[in-house]
Amino acid sequence: MAGSSDETAGHGANASTLHIHSDKTQIVTARSFVQQTLGTWGLSTQTAELQIAASELVTNAIMHGEGGVDVTLLRLADRLRLEVVDEGFGSRPIQIRDANATSHGGWGLRLVEGLSDGWGADRRPGHTLVWMERQLPTDDHQAKRGAGVSRRSCQEPCAP
Repeated sequence: MAGSSDETAGHGANASTLHIHSDKTQIVTARSFVQQTLGTWGLSTQTAELQIAASELVTNAIMHGEGGVDVTLLRLADRLRLEVVDEGFGSRPIQIRDANATSHGGWGLRLVEGLSDGWGADRRPGHTLVWMERQLPTDDHQAKRGAGVSRRSCQEPCAP
């Protein structure tokens, strides 16, 4: 796999980070990283949703950010967290844009929001971090997700 992977990334044994170049061909590498990591953790049922989210967030980092991109998966007590960090810093807030059937863009964060139980962004000089979280499956959570429970998003840094 192109790029490099770090199993600890300062987060402990339940985290894995992939370092990739800002190149569209690396989106496939990010999806493979998600599949391999979730498979290793015994969470293959989460692969499709997290691969879509990783594709969208990495695409945004490559298209709108600067420098290299880090893709991190964290397995927390009750949820998975996907973080994508680039070396860019912009002044505009990261938010879902209006999009319609003829739009060429504006759909990525809408997809991420739909796949997540929460998402947000943090911009600081030298980097932009966009994250999303999904609850780990439980019988109760699966029933709620199917019932259309609303999901939250925040623009403030949120602790994992």
